[in-house]
Amino acid sequence: MNYSNSSNLLCNGTANKHLDVLQAVNYEISWVYQVVYVLAAFTGLSLNMCFILVFMATSSLRTVMNQFLVSLALADSLNSVIAMIFLPFPTEEKAAWLCGLKGLIGCCSMMAQVMSILLVTFDRFISIVFPFNYTTWVTQRWVNFTISAAWLYTVIVGSFGGIQCLQAWYPGGKCVITEIVAAWYNTVYIIHYVGLFIIMAFAYGKIGSIVLHHRRQIAAAVAPEQAASEDLKIQLKVTKDVFVVVCTSMFCLGLIPIHLMLYHVTNLPLPKMRLVRNFFMLSNCIFDPIIYFLRFKDFQSAFKSIVGRIVNPHQN
Repeated sequence: MNYSNSSNLLCNGTANKHLDVLQAVNYEISWVYQVVYVLAAFTGLSLNMCFILVFMATSSLRTVMNQFLVSLALADSLNSVIAMIFLPFPTEEKAAWLCGLKGLIGCCSMMAQVMSILLVTFDRFISIVFPFNYTTWVTQRWVNFTISAAWLYTVIVGSFGGIQCLQAWYPGGKCVITEIVAAWYNTVYIIHYVGLFIIMAFAYGKIGSIVLHHRRQIAAAVAPEQAASEDLKIQLKVTKDVFVVVCTSMFCLGLIPIHLMLYHVTNLPLPKMRLVRNFFMLSNCIFDPIIYFLRFKDFQSAFKSIVGRIVNPHQN
C-alpha cells in the first residue's frame, strides 16, 4: 500500500508528512551501540522482573503503594521488551502486521509508564493530604479498579497507534512509530506528559508544604504530640522515596515530548535525538528497580531472604 495515498480515517493526510525526509536519513548505527542497547534492555527487564517476583513472593510487601509500583515495573518491563525485540533503530518490516505490532507495543509501553506514574502520585497525594481518609478511600477494590482502568486506557490508546502503523505500512518502508502515526496522535502523547508534569508539580508541591509544616510542629511539640505524628512521619519517609522514583522517571522520559514537539516544529526526524531519547527511556527501566531496592529496606530484606533460601534451601 502506498502510504502517501492512504485514505483511512486514522491517518488521512496527517501521518508521516515528512516521509521523503525520513527515507533520506541514514539510520546506520554502530554495532557497539546496538550491543550495549540490547544488554541494557535485558538488564532493565531482569531487574524489574526481580522486583515483581520479590513482591509476589512476600506477602508483607503487598501494600497499596507497592501495587502501584509493580504496575510501573510492568510498564518498564514492557518498554525493555520492545527495546530488545525491535532494537533502537528503524527496520524495514517484512509485513504490515509486524509494523502494527511494533506500533501497538511501543505506544502501549510509553502510555503505561505515564499512567503508572500518575497512579503512584495520586496514592502519595491522598496519603499525605488526606491521611485520615486514606484507608477508607484507597481500598483494595479501588486499587484493583484504578490499575485495571489505567491499563485498559493504555491498551485503547496504544491500539490507535498500532492500527495507524498497520494501515500506513508499505513494502520497503521504515516502521518509525512517531513518523508513521498522525500528528494529532503525537500531540495526544505530548498532552499526557505535560499534564502529568503539572499534576506532579501540584501534588508534590502540596506535599512539600505539609512536610515543612510538620517539621515546625515537631520542633515545638511535646512528647505526646510527637508520638501522635509518627504515622505521618512514616508516610512522609515513604513519599520521599517514591518522589525519587517518579522524578527519575520524569527526567528520563522528559525527552519524549521534547523530541515530538521539535519533530513537528522543525519538520525533521532528528534521528540522533531519537537515539538519545530511546537510551534515556531504557535507562529509566534500569534506574527504577535499582532505586526500589536501595530506598525500600523491606524489599532489600525480602530479596536477601529469597536469595538465602535459594542458595541454602535447608536453612531454617
